[in-house]
Amino acid sequence: MIQYFLERPYLILLMAALIILTLFVCVKAGQASSRRSKEVEKIMKKLKEENRLRNEFAVLTDSLIKNSEPERLFKGVALNLQKQVSDAEDMNSEFDKLNDEQKNIYALSIVVEDGSEKLSEFFRANGQPLTEVALSAFREIFEGRAAEIFETEYKMFDSDNEDVSFSAEEAEKLDAEFAGLLSANDISAAVSRIISENPEKFI
Repeated sequence: MIQYFLERPYLILLMAALIILTLFVCVKAGQASSRRSKEVEKIMKKLKEENRLRNEFAVLTDSLIKNSEPERLFKGVALNLQKQVSDAEDMNSEFDKLNDEQKNIYALSIVVEDGSEKLSEFFRANGQPLTEVALSAFREIFEGRAAEIFETEYKMFDSDNEDVSFSAEEAEKLDAEFAGLLSANDISAAVSRIISENPEKFI
């Protein structure tokens, strides 16, 4: 058998190549499996944290509102509003039942979830009436360049608006500028003030 392979060196090279290829595939498969495992672990951790927040803020009190960190207060209230809407048979009808402050919190929480890295992703993923409510809410809380960018992107992604045309390159520039002006934490802090100043709208 050894003599057979010695007389045919190309077979040795072929087998070596096959072994290397097999090892390469196994290593890549292991890496992919590890990445998937880490992603699943990250998702599970996020879901557990959201469940804890939802339960913590399921029943709001003045004391809970006053003593909660802005980001946790915003997320906790928003998660319960999202659950209320998503559990309904008619989500649009349920959303309409929310008061203006609740609608604002709901809309801005989706802005943070979908557009925290790129604002344009929020407008790509969502439509009316959510985007219009988000625009109105953003105008109430923020001003200056950040508000201008939000409104510009709203118009860019509004198919009924003929004054501002869509430009992927321009959207990318606006995304980067917006991210430099406001973070998810800035929005959380601002939104938590709405809750603190209008507790009767949420309790």
